[in-house]
Amino acid sequence: MRVDTLTLVREARADDTPAIREVHLEAWRVAYRNLFESGFLSGQLDAVRARDYPGTLLVAERGRRIVAFAHFGTADDGKGEIYDCYARPTAWGSGAANSLLTHVLETLADTRHKDVRAWTLSGANRARHFYRKAGFRESGRYRERDHGDNRPVMELEYIRSIRHLHH
Repeated sequence: MRVDTLTLVREARADDTPAIREVHLEAWRVAYRNLFESGFLSGQLDAVRARDYPGTLLVAERGRRIVAFAHFGTADDGKGEIYDCYARPTAWGSGAANSLLTHVLETLADTRHKDVRAWTLSGANRARHFYRKAGFRESGRYRERDHGDNRPVMELEYIRSIRHLHH
């Protein structure tokens, strides 16, 4: 019988910043390799992704290694919003991101949010599938956003009700 490594989801600490940044960069370089120029992903992205994370930041650990993170909070319109949710490509399909997302949704519900949104790149099929599988649906809203390479890309809004998670 095979026992998989358990996923621990916890609040991020200050000393997690380098690992979170690493997860972010690895995920971008693999997931978006067909959406951005390779020069941007291999170089300039380092500067773009080096930033602080206001709001709530959770990490998922497997075997004492951070394999995913989610950054979320309250949007300007009062809805819950997932700003970032990324996993190391080596953790894709492991269930770590699902565990993390469950904690995100429960945390937002506990703070009285009724709905949550996430924006994802229109060409990010893996992310779009992940959100649809987790009960999100496309709202029909979209926006163009420049991620730092002076080439705006289309982002789609996904929404999900979390009213049923209220205690």
